[in-house]
Amino acid sequence: MGSREEGIMVDKLSGSGLVAVSAVMLHLLLAAWATPASAQGASEDPAARMLATEQAGGAFSETLTGAWGGARSDLRDGGVDLYANFQTESAWNPVGGKREAIAYTQQLEFGANLDLEKMAGFSGTAFHARMSHRAGRSLAADALGSMFPVQQLYGAGQTLRLSELNLTQSLLDDRLWLRVGWAPLGNDFATTPIACPFQNNMVCGHASALTQNSGARNSPVGQWGAQARFMISPILSVATGIFRFNPDAGNRDDGLDLGFKGTGAFVPVEMVWSPRDAATGLPSTALKIGAYYNSAKTPDVYFDGNHGSAGLTGQPFHQHDGRWGAYAQITQRIFREQANPARGMTLFGLGGIGDAATARFRHMIAVGGRYMGTFSGRDADYVSLIVGRSEINPRLSRYQRDRDLVMPGAIDVQTSETLVEMDYHAQVTPWLFLRPNLQYVIRPGGAGKIPDALVAGLSTRIDF
Repeated sequence: MGSREEGIMVDKLSGSGLVAVSAVMLHLLLAAWATPASAQGASEDPAARMLATEQAGGAFSETLTGAWGGARSDLRDGGVDLYANFQTESAWNPVGGKREAIAYTQQLEFGANLDLEKMAGFSGTAFHARMSHRAGRSLAADALGSMFPVQQLYGAGQTLRLSELNLTQSLLDDRLWLRVGWAPLGNDFATTPIACPFQNNMVCGHASALTQNSGARNSPVGQWGAQARFMISPILSVATGIFRFNPDAGNRDDGLDLGFKGTGAFVPVEMVWSPRDAATGLPSTALKIGAYYNSAKTPDVYFDGNHGSAGLTGQPFHQHDGRWGAYAQITQRIFREQANPARGMTLFGLGGIGDAATARFRHMIAVGGRYMGTFSGRDADYVSLIVGRSEINPRLSRYQRDRDLVMPGAIDVQTSETLVEMDYHAQVTPWLFLRPNLQYVIRPGGAGKIPDALVAGLSTRIDF
């Protein structure tokens, strides 16, 4: 086993090594099983309102370091909320892919939310700062050849990044919310929080195919912009914004670069309908419909500058004045246990379409579900399943076929990649979870040349 400063990669496990890894995972699972987790355990994503529950035992019971002898509580009372967390993701492909391997990646995140109303009397105003550091290896890149990482923490240059530096403002009795400054666009648009805990990055909050098509940046990559969300009614809202598009923002050397360089503007629009359950008053449905436009010059995926086949001529692609896409997402609570409404079944679905002229992925769809509260005394545990498929733009496939005629074997002809993933989330303590998962990747790389892969994964997180 070789080690590196930024991660660990095991090319081939011996029989004893496999037994050791299995024993460690079994020990962790048994420890999680033996530790009661109530419905008041911390939610990984507070934005998932349908799945979040009240925190128990004081304001800081959900963190490892607690209230710091009262100092942390005093800071929060004064408007200063400090936080940090550490996440890991491991993945091993015993079957399929290019070769068998293990990969490990990690992320350390820390930040501060400042309530400027408490600190300086600015009503409804807050300041947000967040940094992150990623390190490790990607099993998808090293051994699978899949189009989407099987570790969603991997990416964004695996470096130190300033992810947020922005102001938010609530107005009109909180019906209007504004943000201006440096922030990841993906935090607030096209998000499906129930889908983000899956370890595969085909869907983490929203479809990664949309990200690749649009050029939008997701956490931890920030970009300059301004956005607004207006509550038309208690169950209906609209949101939009404008962001500076920088195609190099995700590069390793740009983690601390807050420059205004860019090639265009990114404009998303979104409508959200979220009615509540009449009996419980809790959110029951969340329907999102949205679209985006990116004004940056974007190459066609088939035609050259003379409207011929770029694959046959070898000439540069025709450049378009922008690109577009659209999406729809729905989350629906279908069952609540009477004794504890936090327990129950939620289904979700999401889909997107990309610009036929410029998109790498023409269509993307995913469906899945989560059952919260798996067994007696495990109210904060859940089991979840997702099936997703991303389809390569037929025009891009046509270009690849044309190019293969000119240079046989030089390029793969891609069609689609499909994912099936099942997770068990074990909330060991309010500040620690373990989430083993199994993934099955069909047609890794989209060309059918790489064997379908079975991936065993483990996600962990500690909130400090």
